[in-house]
This record gives sequence, C-alpha cells and structure tokens, in this order.
Amino acid sequence: MMIKLFLIPWALLLLAGCSGDDLAASAPSRDSTWHQAGYRDAVAGKAVRDNDTLTEWYGTLQVDREDYLSGYSAGQAELCRSATLRAWGEKGRNFPTSCDGIANAELLRQQWQTGMDRASH
Repeated sequence: MMIKLFLIPWALLLLAGCSGDDLAASAPSRDSTWHQAGYRDAVAGKAVRDNDTLTEWYGTLQVDREDYLSGYSAGQAELCRSATLRAWGEKGRNFPTSCDGIANAELLRQQWQTGMDRASH
C-alpha cells in the first residue's frame, strides 16, 4: 500500500510531463526542483500552486516558495507573448491562466482571440 501511495504521484507527474508542450521541454537548466516546477506550471498555462499542493505533488520536500515563484515568472516570460498566445488560439487551446495576472494580459487575450478566430474560419 505504501509503495502505491508513493508511485501514484510520480506516475501522474510523468503523465503530466507528456503533454507535448515544446515550452515545457525547453525549461531553463537551473538546478532547483522548485524553479523547474514553477517554470513548467507557467508554460503549461496553470495557476500558481500553493505549498500544500506542491508538497502533495512532489512528496515530502520542503517547498522553496521563492524559487518556485522565480521559475513561474520565467515561464510566464516564455509563454505570455503575443505570437505564442496567437498560436495557442489557433490550436483551439484555452487562454492560459498563467497569463491572466500580468500587466499586458488584455492585449495578450486579444492576440489569443485572433488565433481562435483564425482557427474557426
């Protein structure tokens, strides 16, 4: 039973890593687990995760919140660009939650919508 509890989160993490996102595959080569986790969450379009959720996903590691948020910010910088979001829209993908709170979110949402409109024609 204990092995099952250990393997399930890792199996889910492995499956989540197979999403096919090119951005997630090009994560910066920084060594920190938490920086990488934040980066992957942002480029996948996910919201910032709280410490309890991160602990649940990654086991008993102590969360380095600052490093996670630094990685998340780097991922936002990679994903939250006009051309990238236009391409997301063209693929019929939802507007990424990770781009909602940034300064130019409204402009980015317009670019994403342009992509969605192109995909529907």
